[in-house]
This record gives sequence, structure tokens and C-alpha cells, in this order.
Amino acid sequence: MAASKKYVVLADIESVRVPYSVFAAALEELSRIGEVAACKFYGYSAKRTKDYGEFIQENSYDALSALPRKRKGKLDLRQVIDAARLAQFPNIDGFFIIYGNGDITPLIAYLKAYGKDVIAGVIEPDKNSVLCNKVIYLDPNATTQTVLNSGYKKVSPTAAAVAPKRAAVKREPVYTAQPAPQPVQQPVQQAAPQPVSTTTENHYYHVYQAEPQPTPQPAPQQTQQNADDAAQMALLLEQFNKIISGADDE
Repeated sequence: MAASKKYVVLADIESVRVPYSVFAAALEELSRIGEVAACKFYGYSAKRTKDYGEFIQENSYDALSALPRKRKGKLDLRQVIDAARLAQFPNIDGFFIIYGNGDITPLIAYLKAYGKDVIAGVIEPDKNSVLCNKVIYLDPNATTQTVLNSGYKKVSPTAAAVAPKRAAVKREPVYTAQPAPQPVQQPVQQAAPQPVSTTTENHYYHVYQAEPQPTPQPAPQQTQQNADDAAQMALLLEQFNKIISGADDE
């Protein structure tokens, strides 16, 4: 048989003023979940909360008086410190917390990070209780409520059977235009120069003539230097032809 879980009760009876009978009913509801290992009370007053006195003395529980400058109904920071400290003990499985007005969501997340169950004792649900594992309402007919995960709604089986199914939306295929292929430029092949046969006395010589190249058009602003270079090139060609002719005569 599995051992029952052990819970520590931290109750701020100064901020949440409920009679002991309501608190006892909440403990009875908690005993159905696990075992009460210890209790600690905050804001105890022998005059105002004397109905808790007998229960505290019989079980030797800790009871701290109210803080001098604590505002009425506000959160007791000593309760937060004790919960964070007791979370280090592995033999404690969870906490039942009755707290005042304040934001204890970081504390709830801290306790859950250590694998502890967090049960809230509230008169009305608030932003803290919705993050707890369970909620016990502080009234004569105290009940336990399991908190659903955020974003989920409880649906009855009959409502789920009657609920119409949403028709599947048919999506049309999306065509993406492909870029048109670019024509591949073919390399220009130049014809090989044809040999020209020249005949001299019993000798044949093949003189290769280069293909005529297009004569570049002179720029409108051609300098005198370009004209001199052209004349010198023509003179060199003339001398080259004379040398070839002399060789043929021999």
C-alpha cells in the first residue's frame, strides 16, 4: 500500500478571518488527500482568534502574532519565507496555504519546481489559486476542486458527441513562376587563314595572309600622335615586303 502524502499547513488567520469551524472543515477535506504533517499560523491573537487556541496548544503548533506594521488583509512575508525553506525537505510532499491579498505566483512556481503539490485555501478563487494543483474553499461545506490547466475547458461527453465536426478546408496548390531560361551564347569561331601560293623561279612560297580586321573608326578628337603611329606602322610593313621580295630573287 502506498504511503499517503504529507502536507504542511501554513495559515494566515489574521488576513483570512474565518472561524475555527471553517478551518477544521478544510483540514477534514485535506485529510482525504493526504496526511497533515505540521501546521503553522500567522497573525494569531489570543483575543480575536481564541477559538484556534485549544487546537494549537493540543498539537504544539507554532503560532506567530501579527506584524506591527502589516496592513490588514495583506500577505505575510514570513509565510512565503517558511514555504520556500520547507520546500528543501524531501519528506514533505505538498503545502496547504491560506494566504492574504498579494501575488504569490512566484512562490507557487518555486514549490512546483521542487515537485511539491500546492493546495490553496481561499474564500473566492483568484490569480494565485488558478495556478495551484487543488483548491479548498473556506466555507462550512468545504470541497476540493482540481484546477484545470490554463487554456483548457472541461467538456461533457454528450456535448463532445453532439459537437459538429469542422469541415476540412481544401487548399489549392500554389504555383511559383519559374524564371525563363537564358540563351547560352555560343563562342564565335574564326576561320583559319588560307595560304596564298606565290611562284618565283622554281620556288614556291606560301605566305599566310591574316584575315582583314575591321578598321576602327578614328575618334572625332584623334590626336597627332595616333596619326604618326599609323604612318610608322605602314613604313614597317613596306620594309617587310621588300625583305621578302629580296629573298625570292635569290
